[in-house]
Amino acid sequence: MSQPSSSGDDDDTSIWIVFEEPPSFPNQYVARLYRSYVDTGEYVVGATLNEVRSKLPPGLMRMERSSQDDPLVRESWI
Repeated sequence: MSQPSSSGDDDDTSIWIVFEEPPSFPNQYVARLYRSYVDTGEYVVGATLNEVRSKLPPGLMRMERSSQDDPLVRESWI
């Protein structure tokens, strides 16, 4: 598992997308870091949504999911 870095905290093109039970992590939540909408390979995993949230870098703002999001997307953080 990759650890979240603080290097993207000030990068306005960075977004953490939280997925609920993606195929590669059944029965878990995964937050993946994207920069300019490209997966960086950084991610955190947790058994609950709150566990994943606690592993994200501080200072982020939560965004609700959009109706256009993949059904596995729970929320995003910028």
